[in-house]
Amino acid sequence: MTHTHSSTPDPCAHQPGLCSVVCTTYNHAKYARAAIESIVAQDYRPLEIIVIDDGSTDDNVAVIKAALSESDVQYTLLTQENTGNVAANINRALAAATGEFVLATSLDDLLLPGCISSKMPLMLEDHCLVMVGNSTMSEMDMSGKITRAEVRNPVFGHETANCHDLLEIEFATAGAFFMQGTVLRADCVKAIGGYDEDIAGDDLILRTKLWKHLISNPALRCIFLREPGCVYRKHGENLHRNTLRQLRTLIDWRNRFFPDRPLPTIAKRRACNYFSECLAKRDHAALQEALALDPLMPGLYSSYRYSWGYYRRSIKHALRRLFLPTHR
Repeated sequence: MTHTHSSTPDPCAHQPGLCSVVCTTYNHAKYARAAIESIVAQDYRPLEIIVIDDGSTDDNVAVIKAALSESDVQYTLLTQENTGNVAANINRALAAATGEFVLATSLDDLLLPGCISSKMPLMLEDHCLVMVGNSTMSEMDMSGKITRAEVRNPVFGHETANCHDLLEIEFATAGAFFMQGTVLRADCVKAIGGYDEDIAGDDLILRTKLWKHLISNPALRCIFLREPGCVYRKHGENLHRNTLRQLRTLIDWRNRFFPDRPLPTIAKRRACNYFSECLAKRDHAALQEALALDPLMPGLYSSYRYSWGYYRRSIKHALRRLFLPTHR
């Protein structure tokens, strides 16, 4: 189902200067109005908002409709049955976007004032500049209280680095920067094929594809601004809290884009943390699921079993069982 505020132009004909803010959302009824208001409050025009709701079961759609209808911004609201496929949802929203530029965000986060206007003059002046992001961000809690005003992303200090270096930062951290608040040229996103729908890790995958695209096209470039562009909301439903999903994402990402390189250290660390969680909870089914993710996993688990971390945790759990009272 599609709801539009005004007649929608042909998405194939990108409107010069227009920035399309593409928003994914699921069960964000508590946060969606504030997120939309932060977009409408941006001091850059022309602007449009594209929202895709992935089958929310709360009042999310009603909240979004009300907030959008009260704005002066052209919008499109897409609703669908739940898919759980973030990448496919973003691609569907991108297909409805009509702007020369796009910015992707989630309706549990906020855009800070000037997020878009701080980037657009740079991109309008330099047609070889295909992306402007932020090397810092802010964080808030569930209630919207700012908990950290400036969080430095791994690209901090490398704002004008070449894409070879940025790709290495991505490989080392699997989180070079947050895509929320980042402005890209729509034709660049199209050139790299948008988001990969067959594996998780939507932002990580897009960033990696972008670095490789820029390496192959040296005339194109990207830069980062040091001031925060978005506020990331931490709450219990954040996808990054799903450890197994994150582990599967890292393995799929490495296999697709770096098949000849060893598993990055960050993936090994997360795997060992997950092994520890499974053993602490005595969740053998979850452990077996993790070991089946990739042929590398059993060897990694074997190495973990002989690590000091494993023995330390084993001793700690044994002492707990010995000294803590048993509940009958």
